[in-house]
Amino acid sequence: MVRSGNPPETAVAQPVRKRRRRLRWFAAATALLVAAMLFGAYGWQPAEDGRAFRSPYLAQVGSRYADTPIARFHYVQAGSGTPVILLSPGGTSVIGWKEQLNVLARDHTVYVVDLPGQGYTQLKDHGFAFDLDAMTTSVGAFMDALGVRQAALAGNSWSGGWALAFTQRHPDRVTKLALLDATGLDLSGAWMWESLKIPVIGELAVKLSTGKSTVRGLAEGMMVNKQRVTDQLLDEWWAPMTFHNNIRATYLLERRLDWAQTERALPTTKTPTLVLWGTQDTIQPVERAHRFAELLPNEQLEILDGCGHAPQLDCPEPVNRHLQTFFADPR
Repeated sequence: MVRSGNPPETAVAQPVRKRRRRLRWFAAATALLVAAMLFGAYGWQPAEDGRAFRSPYLAQVGSRYADTPIARFHYVQAGSGTPVILLSPGGTSVIGWKEQLNVLARDHTVYVVDLPGQGYTQLKDHGFAFDLDAMTTSVGAFMDALGVRQAALAGNSWSGGWALAFTQRHPDRVTKLALLDATGLDLSGAWMWESLKIPVIGELAVKLSTGKSTVRGLAEGMMVNKQRVTDQLLDEWWAPMTFHNNIRATYLLERRLDWAQTERALPTTKTPTLVLWGTQDTIQPVERAHRFAELLPNEQLEILDGCGHAPQLDCPEPVNRHLQTFFADPR
């Protein structure tokens, strides 16, 4: 007679032991991955390779510095006449307005400035918050350091939002405002920027995006006329993106800039404003230009065909014409 019974203990135990081993390996791999990500986000720093770069553009136009308690502001200056201040586009430097500096300088004293966390400006205030209050305070500090009481103001992308916020807080100091594919609306950004708001992910993403090939992809993604992303422009764009302070500023700004403040104040922003936008902007869609136009009480809207998110570099000729006309208009 064959008696039925439980299977031998080893037949049951082997699959259990295998599952446990797999779970232990999975837990160990997960722990290592988390540890690596935390180290990459908060321990590791990429090399500041851009420190060795010597800018041909800055050698040509001449770097200047204005010392304040907030920062040692880096800027370039040209021309004479009524003052125009161009804020370096977020994430880059004064190179972002290279096509406008000398053109606008025919009629104006033109200042192009790197705000804290951008370009070659050196932050002094270690408690600088990288929010709208901090960025607008820095605009005022720069103007005060140069003795500029009132000026026309322009910005592209993030710096358009900073220019807008400064104008809303200090309308007596801004004669005219030009917004080029600007932030300032309480709307979500492109996914690659929204991801920077996530702790650890944001730190890693910015640190890993400082290689030249990545910066080229970013620049070409912003522009329709990709032949304008020359090796020379790429070097100028890339170098300050490798600076540790600028890396930190990028993810902090994405997390702390509250555009609900600027959008709420748009209906009462009476400063004459030029809204200039590229139809093929993949970061700030052109529909947002119309939103600005709906909410601003004293605006002029110009849409540029065949231009992307950085129209002043992508389509400099029409941008220059519009800016020259707008800043010259006595109204």
